[in-house]
Parts: sequence; structure tokens; C-alpha cells
Amino acid sequence: MQTVAPTTPEDMLALAQELDLRADEAGAGLWVRRAADASLPAARVQLGLWLHTGRNMPRDRQAGFDLIEKAARDGDLTAGHLLINIYAERQEWPRATSWLIRLAKAGDAEAYIALGALIRPLPRLTALRRTLYAHAAHAGLTAAQYMLGADMATDADLTTQKKGIGWIALAADRGSNLAQLRLEHFRGQSMIRPAVAPDTARIPWTDMKRFLILPHETNIPAASPLLASPRVDVTPAFLPPHICDYMILRGTRFIAPATVHDARAGEVVDESRSNSFANFRLLESDIVTFSVDCRILKALGHPIGHGDPLSLLQYEKGQTYAPHYDFFDSTFPAHRPHLETGGQRLQTALIYLNDEYGEGCTRFHKAKTSFRGKPGDLVAFANIDDTGKPDPMSLHSGEPPTHGTKWILSKWTREAHLPL
Repeated sequence: MQTVAPTTPEDMLALAQELDLRADEAGAGLWVRRAADASLPAARVQLGLWLHTGRNMPRDRQAGFDLIEKAARDGDLTAGHLLINIYAERQEWPRATSWLIRLAKAGDAEAYIALGALIRPLPRLTALRRTLYAHAAHAGLTAAQYMLGADMATDADLTTQKKGIGWIALAADRGSNLAQLRLEHFRGQSMIRPAVAPDTARIPWTDMKRFLILPHETNIPAASPLLASPRVDVTPAFLPPHICDYMILRGTRFIAPATVHDARAGEVVDESRSNSFANFRLLESDIVTFSVDCRILKALGHPIGHGDPLSLLQYEKGQTYAPHYDFFDSTFPAHRPHLETGGQRLQTALIYLNDEYGEGCTRFHKAKTSFRGKPGDLVAFANIDDTGKPDPMSLHSGEPPTHGTKWILSKWTREAHLPL
């Protein structure tokens, strides 16, 4: 327990964060303000975030935004990424991309890899995309090492392929589960380990915006019906392979044991769900994840904001999500606040991200149907029937992989707009 009041701004911020973990809202708010008043940049960003979200103090979105924007303009990279996310959350995409380019020009590795993922898939832009990945890869970002390797491994040139496999191997050596699994595709093939100096092209910063395309800006393939009851539709190749990989790499850093809604206790870890998950909220998201979220809502015909946070689901061998419903049950006390806030969960969207696993289908039990999508495929099913009532036919489960790791994106749409 803290017995002596902190005297330095750094200690004030540390105490504020400690009190936040203890759910001492008054104490956390007091000390973060004192640290911010002492001109500690990190404290101003923390204060801005708490004001923006209403954590530990009354919500003041504009005051929080102003603090974050000021810190970003002063060169704080954490504030810069927060600012990008706020603009993306508001659907202010030109401002979000402008700041992403600005952070990349400042040398930020996370900005480099996001820009690389958003480069238009044109042959003449291949060198630029790989250059962006290479800057982040040589800065030590494991995700970028994998993305660069996966891109190069598809090249028609054999030497470039070998270099790509070398990059994937490096990411695997550094602990990337995706790289370790993907490396099995190249078993027995020779590789060239990465060079110390990056092989890069000139970056045309002034023209960068016109070389980018966000996932929600691309055409959406037509959906095909899979089941009539419950209503299930499949959209093949909804996301391209590199965005599937990006979503895995972005989300796995935040993975934690998955929870379920308990009738009395609310969100709890339960034996019925042994997989792991990560929610893409403001702090976990970036411009790519926000755009993918927007693309899903667009495909399903729902307004932006009418949905729970996009989630990454991870299933290791034997892990499962037992048969369950996604709709809210008004007879469950823990469900009533959700119904009052955003209304019913109308649809569930699942995007399959990889294929390095055995079995692991999505099973619709009452319809006696199973489905396993290819990487990038979207399956969407209704949680309510034609009368608007919860549909008992929507009982489903996430079946366990027999080997490997299964990754899926999950999105629940809602009747009403959820508060930001």
C-alpha cells in the first residue's frame, strides 16, 4: 500500500495506474491529473484516454481528444496511434490515413506494417509494399518479418521465394505461432536467411495516399445461402490472405482465455468454452482492424456502430466452444443490461483466417449441418427468426481442431448503436 505521496511526475503516473488496477477511480483520476499538470507527456496521453473513454473520471470526449491530438503533434507515437484509432472509429478515414503516413515517416514500425497491408494489390506496387514491410522487419517487428516473408514466398522468382521462406523462419524462431505453422508449407525447401541491410525501394511519401485501399473500400463478393433455418449465408474470399494474416498477428498479442455470459455472474471463464479470444477495442485496434469491422457491417447491411467489438478467436488442439446460442435471453439477469443498451444480437459473422488445422468446423446442431470455411471466407447466420424472436435453430458450436491452431474473426451485430 502506498504510504508516501509521490513527488515525481513518473511516480504520480505509476500510482495513478496502480490505483486504476485497484478500481480506485478517485485516486487514479487525482494522480493522473497531477502528473499531467507536471507536464509529463505520458501522463497527458493517459489523461486524454481516460477522459475520452470516461474511465476514472466524468467523460469529456473533446477534452480527451484535444490532449491526445496535442501529444501526437508533439511527436508522441502512442498518442499518434490513439489519434488514428479515434479517427477510424469516427469513420474519418482520410485523417486516419494521413496520420498513419505521418507516423511511418517518423520511423514507427507499427505504422510501416499497417501501410504495407493497405497497399493496393497491383504488380507495380509490390516493391513498395515489401519496402514498407522491410523497414518494420529490420526494426525487429516479428509480425512484419512474417508479412514480408509471406509476400516474398509467393513471388515467381525462385531466389525471392527462398528469401521469403527465410523471413518466415526468422519470425518462427522469434515465437510467431502463425509463422511456425505456415513454415510447414515449405518443409524440405531451401531458404536464404535475411540480409543485415534491407533490400528496399524509394518510398513516395507525397503520393502514398493514392496507393492505399482500405478493406471496407473494396468490392464485396456475392453471398450464397447455406441454410434456410437458421438462415446461414456464405461469402467466399471475403478477406484476402494477407489481411487474414494481419488480423491474426494483430490479435494474438492480446489473447486471453475466452469468457461466457453467466446468468448471475456476468462474464466468466467457463469449462464450456476452452478457446481463447481478443477483443478489438480502441486500444487493441488499428486502422486495418477498424476497416475490417466496417467491411463486415457493410456486407451484412447493418449501420456502422451496430455491433459488439470485433473479436479474434483462437482454438488450439482440443479446444472448443460447446453448443450455445449467441442471442441474449431476457430471462437471464446478466443479459438484460445488454438488451437495454444495444438491443438483441441479430446476426453472427465468422471469418475463417487460416487452414493449418484439422477438423474444427462450425456445427449447427439442430440443422445437423457443419461448415468449415477456407481462409478469408465469411459465414453469417441469424440469431433471431422471421418474427424477431430468438431462434432456437441457431444452436451452434466451435468444434475442436485435431491438430494445429484455428483462428476465426467473430462479430455480433446489434439492433441499436452501441455507445463509443
